[in-house]
Amino acid sequence: MDEIREGTLNSGAEPDSDAQNSSDGEGTVTAEAAFEASERVFSTSQTVFAWISWLAGYLLCRLYPIASSPLGGFLFVLGLFVATAVILKKQGAVFTKMSVLAVAAAVVLSLALILSSNEMLHIISFAFSLAALGYFVYSSTGNALKKGFSDLILVDFFKALVVLPFCSFGQMFKAMFYGRASSGGKTFGKILLGVCIALFPTITVIVLLSYDDGFTEILGKIFAFNFLDVLSHILSIGLGVPIGMYIFGLFLSSSDGDKADYINAENTGRISLGMKRLSTVTGVAASVPLLFIYVVFFISQWKYYFSGFTGVLPDDQSYANYAREGFFQLCAVSVINLFAIIVLSAFMRRNEDGRSLVLKLLSVVFSAFTLILISTAIAKMVMYIDCYGLTPKRVYASWFMVLLALVFVIITVKQFVKRLKVIIACVGVSVVMLAVLSLSNVDGIIARHNVDRYLDGYLKTVDVGALYDLGDSATPELVRLANELDERLGTDISISLTQEKNTDYSGDSERLVYCDVTDYLKRSASRFELENNGIFSYTLQKYRAEKALKSIGALDCSRAR
Repeated sequence: MDEIREGTLNSGAEPDSDAQNSSDGEGTVTAEAAFEASERVFSTSQTVFAWISWLAGYLLCRLYPIASSPLGGFLFVLGLFVATAVILKKQGAVFTKMSVLAVAAAVVLSLALILSSNEMLHIISFAFSLAALGYFVYSSTGNALKKGFSDLILVDFFKALVVLPFCSFGQMFKAMFYGRASSGGKTFGKILLGVCIALFPTITVIVLLSYDDGFTEILGKIFAFNFLDVLSHILSIGLGVPIGMYIFGLFLSSSDGDKADYINAENTGRISLGMKRLSTVTGVAASVPLLFIYVVFFISQWKYYFSGFTGVLPDDQSYANYAREGFFQLCAVSVINLFAIIVLSAFMRRNEDGRSLVLKLLSVVFSAFTLILISTAIAKMVMYIDCYGLTPKRVYASWFMVLLALVFVIITVKQFVKRLKVIIACVGVSVVMLAVLSLSNVDGIIARHNVDRYLDGYLKTVDVGALYDLGDSATPELVRLANELDERLGTDISISLTQEKNTDYSGDSERLVYCDVTDYLKRSASRFELENNGIFSYTLQKYRAEKALKSIGALDCSRAR
């Protein structure tokens, strides 16, 4: 790792010979010589990465909002990872198992940017990929608190993303214009100063001479640009500076390896041990009332739980009320139980061997009760979906419940398998679950499920407006629904799109749906034209939407309007 440390302070370097000889009568070294002797030394790789960091900050600003340029975001993630890996390898970094897994997770999740059209998942996947990049730099330079799969991974992330970037936050410009680049940096600064000095008088002269139409016309041709676009680029350059300083700060601090040494495995273990002062009696006394309430609640709600698992609706409930009643309360209680287990594990005293039978028992009981609550909530949600179809909120709520259930299963297993790393296992499960959600084209699944259920007769109607709100992923399903209704009603969607909205369908539910489909397909075509911001805005779902709209001539109709 000696190469990785080559950017550290050059405290052992010999001072300049002229500076050595520059002293007063008492042998005191001048301030200039002392400054030169202690000046930070940057390697060529660090100088190059300083420029990469500034460029990355600028591009990040240009990619905002990420939903408008998902393909650009995906290419940005790949490019930044490749550039970072090359620089790190040149500095002698060793790619550990954890750093490679971070890269793999980031690349897989960033695929959601091109495979999905869901804006929320775009943001989450992109943010995760950037966080994984930070951990990749941190762990590849030998800074991980423990090697391999460690339960200190959350502390590692905190140190990598919150602490280290600010330890070297102001070093980017020094590195950019270090060594041979220093003369270029000084020249650049002088040019910039001259431009700033000339800016005000130049604008004043242009205003004074603008009375001449010929001068104004020629000037307009020379500077034929959109002022707002230029201003946007200037703002991106400015806002990209602190972002680049953050990226380079993380890189430089990780390479140095001597920043924030107070956060290490030994200190973390000492703090964790010092927190465990809660007596067993106090922990049990705090847990028993809560567990007693759960027992009473389970007894009082037994018939409703039985209905949820058998699919038989209680006599005094509708499907909507039954599914909604208490669902989010059950979710909140599950989170509270997770918090209770974390608090007990963090503060309850252990035996000399680090074990506690009471803590193990409480963790198992809390987990068992929570799994009962979660299974009940999921069973009720399945009944609700079966009756009314899918929506994004129902999918996200079910996904979150499944994730919580897996976490509590891991906690339960941990009580019997001591070697299991519970935190790293929970992080791994969370990443896998996020990948499943992000890469599964969840909006397309929702649209396909609801259209299938309607066409099969299970749903009396379908909310076409809700399908439209799902974006490009739902457009092929809207086209499929229109084609199926064409066969049933003897209509032609390509002709219907050219006509005004029909008003004579009030007596037929299928014709009402068809009327809505026609209207929303027109809107989908208009939206596609408005949101088509070039090649970097494309996703797989946008391509499929374009293909489906072209198949019925919707895009031609939109352009004609």
